[in-house]
Amino acid sequence: METLISPIPDNWTHRRLDDLCLIHGGPSGSDLNAGDRDAEGIAVINTVDISDGRVSDTPKTRISPEAVRRLSRYKLAVGDVLLARLSGRINHVIIGQREAGMLMGGSTIRIQVTEPARGVLLPFYLHCYLMHPTVLEFLGQQVKQGVQPSLTQSSLRNLPIALPPMGIQREIAEVAQAFRNKIEAHERIAGLTRQLYKQVVPQMVANEMTFRV
Repeated sequence: METLISPIPDNWTHRRLDDLCLIHGGPSGSDLNAGDRDAEGIAVINTVDISDGRVSDTPKTRISPEAVRRLSRYKLAVGDVLLARLSGRINHVIIGQREAGMLMGGSTIRIQVTEPARGVLLPFYLHCYLMHPTVLEFLGQQVKQGVQPSLTQSSLRNLPIALPPMGIQREIAEVAQAFRNKIEAHERIAGLTRQLYKQVVPQMVANEMTFRV
């Protein structure tokens, strides 16, 4: 099998993505009706909602609980890897507790590590592997160009996966998760600071709040 990352230690192995994972596209346009939309409903994650390795806090599409039950096979679970399909730039996210129960949209592809394969591949390690520049280059070459660049399910099946021992996968996943936690904490602080800035400065201008210096 042609490898993407080399050289690797002798105790690492390689497998094809479709040997280890289920690869599925989202619902078609005919699966979702105009009447399914519900501003207070369950979020549907599409390409536009995935950026910089995370899902937007305000997904653009939400549907009713009834529609979610009808489309339950597209419901996301913790550990699913979701790729933006309709984009010239490869972007993906690993589903966490916040996104679990949301639906994948028609412009995404879901990769699920099968239960038998979880003994050799951790979902979070797969997420990390997909961030490697050489892997991103490979996936970029699979994008079909056109009016709307797109990545297909079939183009992912032959992706070679470098598999370190599970102990090393866990270490990689733990370090990556620690970085994510730090990023999310700083983003929360930045968001709260931004809100205070927008509230306090106008009040000061209106002489509703003063600070002694």
